[in-house]
Amino acid sequence: MALHEINRQHVLQRCSRCDSDNRASLDALEVGVARREDVDDGLVQLPPCPSCRSTEFLIRADEGEPENPTPGSFGHLHRLLVDHLHAELLQRGRLHAGLKAKLGKRTVVARPLTQEARERWFPKGLKIEVAPDDVPRRSSGVSSP
Repeated sequence: MALHEINRQHVLQRCSRCDSDNRASLDALEVGVARREDVDDGLVQLPPCPSCRSTEFLIRADEGEPENPTPGSFGHLHRLLVDHLHAELLQRGRLHAGLKAKLGKRTVVARPLTQEARERWFPKGLKIEVAPDDVPRRSSGVSSP
């Protein structure tokens, strides 16, 4: 799902399967997704889409990931929002129970937006304002599971 906006209470996301716009409360999201006995601290699972029941995940940038080659593009702005959402959830203590146990005193990498990045890339708030033609959509020839 493409993340389009973050505010104090929710995120606005677009389902990649059915293109519906959905709001999810920040209180319903948490950092960490369990896979067998491990919990991945770089993932945020989104609630199922109310329209098609598709479940998707946001992936925080890895440490050392290179800068986006096209600053200002949808992909660049989306990465910034995902990383900021991940950091916001960490700050609020919204961690998967298994992740809390796994971490102990260790911390998770967080990349909140700097004030400079907010002013440069999101002057009207934490939302992506791009022309509709620039927003990635599911192509009609691709099937989803």
